[in-house]
Amino acid sequence: MELTIYSALALSAPFEVLLKQWQSLQPDHRLAIRWHPSTLIEQEIRQGAKAEAIIATVETVDRLIEDRFVDANSRVEVVDSPIGIAVKSGAPKPDISSREHLIDSLVAARSVSWSEAGASGQWFSRLIKQLNIDETLRQRGTVIPAGFTAEQLINGKADIAVQQISELLMVQGIDIVGPLPPGTQQPISLSAALLQEATYPKEAAAFLAWLKTPSVTQVFNQFGMLRRD
Repeated sequence: MELTIYSALALSAPFEVLLKQWQSLQPDHRLAIRWHPSTLIEQEIRQGAKAEAIIATVETVDRLIEDRFVDANSRVEVVDSPIGIAVKSGAPKPDISSREHLIDSLVAARSVSWSEAGASGQWFSRLIKQLNIDETLRQRGTVIPAGFTAEQLINGKADIAVQQISELLMVQGIDIVGPLPPGTQQPISLSAALLQEATYPKEAAAFLAWLKTPSVTQVFNQFGMLRRD
């Protein structure tokens, strides 16, 4: 049996560990995970994509529950995922210890990379407007439609990447500088729920329940995420 799950990209790093854990517990229930930004998950589901469950931002799940694409009674809260900054391995780490130092470091960067399709990129786009550095950063920024922003560090197009820390960790050859400082941080909150038209609702519900177990929480914590209740 194969369980198709649409999941936010933020969980791809911890799931490199968790997939093995799940398969050892449920060898007959293979997971086929489709990794997308939450905006694209919502679009796919609304266009009729077939799946058992989704893991996406709370706002995405809220809308899909309201429009009856997913089952409200099956909903579970998963994690809060902080946004962070990365640089290429060995590069000097900018000072992001405060709101003011973050502004100085972003403005001083040759190019900053973020993804406007992802939840973290959408927050960052709003943040730089609040900080009055939107025009400056966009003039020389490396804005990608989707994917891992840290790849732009490796190919030399940017020297600072902004994304959820768990997503930054998916790219080898980079160093995590740290999370955005107080006053600029907006953790991305993820929820999960079954689709109304799930083919294997019992088995998929077991998967959602497993996401709340201590062993899974421990792995999430290793990637800078906090359990959401």
